[in-house]
Amino acid sequence: MKYFQIVFLPLLLCCSLVAQAQNITVRIYADRSVSEFTLTATEGRYDIIDKEKILYTLNEGETAHIKFANSKSLKINDTLRSIRGMVHVRGNVQSAKFTIASPQKRFAKRTYDNDVFLRPEENTFTLINDVGFDNYLAGVIEAEGGSKAHIEYYKAQAVLCRSYAVRYFKKHLHEGYNLCDGVHCQAFKGSCKTAVISEATRATSGIVIVDSAQRIASATFYANSGGQTVNSEDLWGGDHYYLRSKPDPYSEGRPGYAWEKTIPEKDWRMYLLAKGFFVLDTVNYDFTFNQPERMKYFKFYEQDKLLELKTMRSDLQLRSTFFSVQHDSSCHTVTLKGKGYGHGVGLSQEGAMAMAEQNFTYDKIIHFYFTGVLLKNINTLSFYKIE
Repeated sequence: MKYFQIVFLPLLLCCSLVAQAQNITVRIYADRSVSEFTLTATEGRYDIIDKEKILYTLNEGETAHIKFANSKSLKINDTLRSIRGMVHVRGNVQSAKFTIASPQKRFAKRTYDNDVFLRPEENTFTLINDVGFDNYLAGVIEAEGGSKAHIEYYKAQAVLCRSYAVRYFKKHLHEGYNLCDGVHCQAFKGSCKTAVISEATRATSGIVIVDSAQRIASATFYANSGGQTVNSEDLWGGDHYYLRSKPDPYSEGRPGYAWEKTIPEKDWRMYLLAKGFFVLDTVNYDFTFNQPERMKYFKFYEQDKLLELKTMRSDLQLRSTFFSVQHDSSCHTVTLKGKGYGHGVGLSQEGAMAMAEQNFTYDKIIHFYFTGVLLKNINTLSFYKIE
C-alpha cells in the first residue's frame, strides 16, 4: 500500500483496511532530528525511488549513506541526487527488512519491516515507516511488554495495542502519517524479534475491544496497579463505565509493586506551601498522610485545600499516585511509601503477566481489567464508532 493512499482514506475505510491487516504509516525517530543515516537492506532488495524514478538500488546486505542536502536534493554515498518531494525506499518482497543507523551514533540502530518514506523538511528528514499492520503491532508489543512473558499475556496486549491503533488511526493524519513511535502514541522500536509475540498477534488478528455502544474502547495500560486500579475520571476526566477502580491482587508482589522516596522535611514544607497549604515554620506538624485505598486528592490536616495526587506525581516525579506519607521527626524527613507504577487506569501489565502464568486466557485477562466490554473482530461488525 502506498503512503498517500493511507493518508486520504475515509474513516470507516481506514478502519476496514486496518482490520484486514493492511499497512499503517508510523513516524520513526519522531523525537530526533535525522539529517544523516545509513540504510541497510537487511532482508530483500530495496529501491530508493523519487516519483517512480529509481535513484539507487540496494541488494540484500548492502548499505547506503544518506544525507540531507536541501529540500530538492539528497546525497547517497556522497553523490548528489535531485528529488521532487518525498522519497520512497521500497522493498521488493513482503518480508523485506531494512536497518537504520547513525554514523555518529546519535540515535539507536533499529531494524524495520517493509518500506520507509523520506520526507525532506528544513535541514532534516521525517522518516515514515509504511509497515504491515500486524508487523507494527508485534513491534509495539515487544517494545511495551518485553520478550519473556506467557503467550496469553501477549495476546491480551495485542488486542489492546490493536484497539489503540484503530481508535487513534487518524491521530497524526494532519502531519502526513497515522501514528508516531513514541509514548505519545505507542512505543515502537522496529521489527519484532520474538516469535511468540508474532504468534500472539496472528492468533488475535482483527480482534479489538468495544464498549456496549460498539465504540472502540480506550484500551489503556501501564506497568503495575499497586493492588488497585484507578477510575478513568479520577485521572483524565473521561468517565468510561469499563474503566473502574477495583482490587487487583495479581499485581501484588511483582517488581513494580512497591516503591518509596525520602524527602527532607524542609523541602516538604516548602512544597506544601508552594501548593497553597498553610504551613508555619514555627509549628511542628505531623506530616503523616494515609492512603489505604486509591484516592484522588491529598489533604493536609483539616485544611479545606485539596491537591490532586496526579499533580503531586508529576511534580515530584513519582511512580504512581498511590502512596502514603510517613514522617520521621527525629531525622527531619518524610518518606513516601508507594504502590504501583504508572497511571493505574485499565490493564496492569505485571498483573496481566501474573494472570497468564496462572493459566488465565487472554479474554479473561481483558475482562478482568475492563468491566463489561466486548471482544469483536472488526470484520464481523456491521458498524462501529471511533471517538
